[in-house]
Amino acid sequence: MKGMKKMSQFEPNAKGQYGGGDFEYDGGKKFTEKCIKVPEVIGRNSCQQLVECVIPFPEQYPAIEIKDVQKEIRDLLVHVCKNKVLINGVLHKNINYKTYEGNSDFYYCYQKYDSYYGDVRHVAVNIPFACFIEIPGACPGDDYQIEYADVEDSCEVDILEDPCHSKGPVKEYKKLREKVIIKIDLKVLRYIQITVKPEKCNICP
Repeated sequence: MKGMKKMSQFEPNAKGQYGGGDFEYDGGKKFTEKCIKVPEVIGRNSCQQLVECVIPFPEQYPAIEIKDVQKEIRDLLVHVCKNKVLINGVLHKNINYKTYEGNSDFYYCYQKYDSYYGDVRHVAVNIPFACFIEIPGACPGDDYQIEYADVEDSCEVDILEDPCHSKGPVKEYKKLREKVIIKIDLKVLRYIQITVKPEKCNICP
C-alpha cells in the first residue's frame, strides 16, 4: 500500500520477532553469572513428648461425662544448639463436659423412665512442655522450619477421677486425668551462597 513501509523478512520488530519466526531478543545484553543465597537442609528429625496432667473442675460444677477435648500447640520457642534443637511450648486444652442439675420421671406407653438434665460447661488450661531433637551438624545461628506440631489423636487417655457425693442417679467427678503425646517434626536450614548461570535473560520484574 502506498505510504507504508514494507517490513523485510529478516528485519526485527519491536517484540524481537522476525518474519521467519520468533526468538528471544536480549537487546544486546550478555548472559552473566549470578550469586544467590539458598537454604541447605542440614538435617530433619522429630520428637515425641508424653504430657500427663490432672485438671480439676470447678467445685460447684463437677462432671458426669466428657463431651470433647480440643487441643492446640501454642507459643513454640525454638533454640538451635550444637547437634541439637531445644523446644519449649504450651499445650492449650479446652474441655467440654456435661454436668448434672436434676432428674425427673416421665412415662411412655404406661412405662416409667428415669431422666436427668444439666448444662454443658468447659474448662480451659495451658500446660507447658519441653523436648529436644537431635540433628547432627546443627549449629547455633542456623535457621529452622517446623513441619508438623500437633497432638497424636490416635493415642490419648481421658479418665474421670475423684468421685464426689452424688446428688442424683449419676456419678459426678471432681477431676480429669488426661494423657496425650505431642509430636513435632522439624528441619534445620543453613543459607549458603551458590553461583548460577542463567540460560536465558532475567525476566523477573
